[in-house]
Amino acid sequence: MSARHSVEATPITPGGGARDQLLALGVTDHDAQLWAMMGPAVSATLWTYRDHALLETHRATSAHRTISATCLLHEAATTTENDTHTPRWETLIQAVIDSAPNAPLIKAVSRETNSRWEAALRSRGFAPAGVVGSPLSIEEHSDHGHALVRAWLRWNGPGVPIPAYVRQKTEFTCGPASALMALAHACGAVPAQVSHGLVEEMELWREATYSLGVGPYGLASSLARRGLAVEVLVTHDGPVVGLMRAHAASPAVRRAIHDQHVDEARGLGVHDRIGPASLKDLRGALASGKRAIMLVDLENLNGEPTPHWVYVWGIVGDCALVHDPWNDEQFGETWVETWAEALTLEQLWESAQWEETARARACILVTR
Repeated sequence: MSARHSVEATPITPGGGARDQLLALGVTDHDAQLWAMMGPAVSATLWTYRDHALLETHRATSAHRTISATCLLHEAATTTENDTHTPRWETLIQAVIDSAPNAPLIKAVSRETNSRWEAALRSRGFAPAGVVGSPLSIEEHSDHGHALVRAWLRWNGPGVPIPAYVRQKTEFTCGPASALMALAHACGAVPAQVSHGLVEEMELWREATYSLGVGPYGLASSLARRGLAVEVLVTHDGPVVGLMRAHAASPAVRRAIHDQHVDEARGLGVHDRIGPASLKDLRGALASGKRAIMLVDLENLNGEPTPHWVYVWGIVGDCALVHDPWNDEQFGETWVETWAEALTLEQLWESAQWEETARARACILVTR
């Protein structure tokens, strides 16, 4: 394979042919096998220059970019001198930056401290994120090296402080994980002070569940008990999620528990508004400094049709800044992708609906 004397960008199609496509571009078999495990809703591009390559992947609906992996191509083993690594990485990083002038931020992953890769990131304006909170699940996906991941960040414009991130510890505690992030943010806890494990999530889950997941009123009650001022916005009476999945509790029992959560929330001073909502409402709430725990259809984000809660903590231009407590670790997606995720407000609003018996929206607004 001849050396590439100019930067080349090749889109990688997720699916069964991704590994062969990467191999044909000179990626080693080990890296090609891991990188090809990407989920179906990923936008992926392999950037190559000389004998260096980096993989940029982001969820197709996201407005940011993430440099998720790097490698030396096959010919590099015998042709690359050590002192050429940093400038070649710099060339590739700059190409990614130049390709996304409208992205509010660009993120990058490293797994080796004080490496030439990290030196190149620094030279291109990236800064290490440091401790971000509790970004790992309790599962083991050691092949992907999740425990070694360090995040780097470059804002395309003025940056904003990033609150603590909590990765949900189970498949069904997205709501409690989002609530833990809202609590830490409201209390002014810096990420280094947040190291939640399973205990806190399960405590919140037990308070707020009427099915496998949690409902907006139960979650709002849990936040109110812990001192937060919150408001529930839902499009109609009754449960908006959790009635269709098989469960030990019948639908009638689940409705009764939901009604109990409504009474508890109102008794704790939680205001609620039942009826239509608009993108203008969301934009105004975020612009005024409120934060939101929002119910979304995860299919719009990672291709999996399931109800899901995310924490919306900021706004930059036309983009909402989101901490999604779920990342597809089993597919190699790191928490860097779902931490400080940028979604256009329109895309977030499109994703923020779920349909069981009827199409519905649910949101918990958290004031400062």
